[in-house]
Amino acid sequence: MAINDAVLLFALIFALYRVGDVWSFQVVLFPLWAKVGPAEFPAYHRSHFHRIFGVIFVPMALSALSSVLLWLFPPAGARSWLIYAGLGLQGVLFASLFYWIPLQTRIEREGNTAPLMRQLVTTHWTRVLNITAFAVVVLTLVALRLTTSPR
Repeated sequence: MAINDAVLLFALIFALYRVGDVWSFQVVLFPLWAKVGPAEFPAYHRSHFHRIFGVIFVPMALSALSSVLLWLFPPAGARSWLIYAGLGLQGVLFASLFYWIPLQTRIEREGNTAPLMRQLVTTHWTRVLNITAFAVVVLTLVALRLTTSPR
């Protein structure tokens, strides 16, 4: 397998994984936070954060790495604008952490109040759309690769 194809497969695996995790957070996990009592919520949130490190943050870093690897080793048939779109989406996603981490810290400190939960779910949609868009970019690169003979 050529390095370009291996990189594309790597990117596809983590792009699709991230779509699954971000959508499950948006439609399952965050709405369930309202079921955790105010007294229990800070401990719950701390435990939640520590437990998700390996299943959320490691794949997030690997997905970001895949966008750089796609730039370094573009697959056959790739359009440069798709490669740059993928890099841009990952850059925006990481920049959003400057907003997202303080919001999570505030939620842990103040609890799962209705205004904070609305803010969380509303702003998280930008992350859902970003991660989904990156997966579309990677899937498009896969489609282009499958219709292009190898170099």
